[in-house]
Amino acid sequence: MTRPAVFSAADIHAALNLKDLREPLIAAMTAVSQQTAGHPPRFAAPVNAQGRMGLMYGYLQDPPVHGAKVLSLFPDAPAVGLSSHQGFVMLFDSRDGRPLAICDADALTALRTAAMSMLATQILARPDPQIITVCGAGEQADWHIRGSLAWFPTAKIRIWARRFDAARQLALTFAGASAQVTAMPDLQQAVRGSDVIHTVTAATHAFLCGDWLEPGQHINLVGASLADSRELDDAGVARVAMFTDSRESSSRESGEILGAKRAGAIAADYPVTEIGQVIENPLLGRGADTDITAYKSHGLIVQDLIAGYEMLKRRG
Repeated sequence: MTRPAVFSAADIHAALNLKDLREPLIAAMTAVSQQTAGHPPRFAAPVNAQGRMGLMYGYLQDPPVHGAKVLSLFPDAPAVGLSSHQGFVMLFDSRDGRPLAICDADALTALRTAAMSMLATQILARPDPQIITVCGAGEQADWHIRGSLAWFPTAKIRIWARRFDAARQLALTFAGASAQVTAMPDLQQAVRGSDVIHTVTAATHAFLCGDWLEPGQHINLVGASLADSRELDDAGVARVAMFTDSRESSSRESGEILGAKRAGAIAADYPVTEIGQVIENPLLGRGADTDITAYKSHGLIVQDLIAGYEMLKRRG
């Protein structure tokens, strides 16, 4: 067997930054909408009372790669200093089947998830956001703050979390940032006047109220990626123009949309537009400054594969 390159988290963070993934993610999301990339339903099975084993697999035609992400999903692992998602992304050459690379999944996922939110913000939000609210205080909150500071350097960042001390502690880690990063104890106050809201929590029940949303805001719904979890309530789903990385994934896994349909808050034909379609035709995106847009992130394997391929190009 051809020996694949092996990239640790340190290797990935040394070689890639969030902006490096902008063009690769544009290519991957366009491929999803053109149906030249595949991402079958993800699979997860219980291991014990503490965690599950997860598997995602898929392919891209350009570049010609396929692969899989194998994960241990242990929600309580951060309490002992570990990521809740630990595993590997394995990348193969689709021309001859050679294994190309094995990448640390935690680092690759952190980068591509935050970079995808920043890309969605660039495409769907009003230009030059000045106030950005991050809901959550975990690993993805950290990376979304980093992304916001890198992509929108003049913006002020607000952090809200269920535990205010966690939000405050996260804010302190950015004390030297060029933009102002502050923790706020009240969620409604934190989202008031915001241009962009990133929800990056482990919530299973909606906490963001649609009645609080204001004309022109953009929301990245990132934390809840399973059908039985959600971050935005029914009223919010009914108010927003909804976008996603994959309509097929959204039809199975979007807790917000599925829940709002069951409640009768939205119709069965509720429109959801893929971000790849908007990349190809910007007229399908935000229609007016007063629109409230939302991007539902499911975290597709093709995003991991394109990020792994970018890593391979730089360090392979």
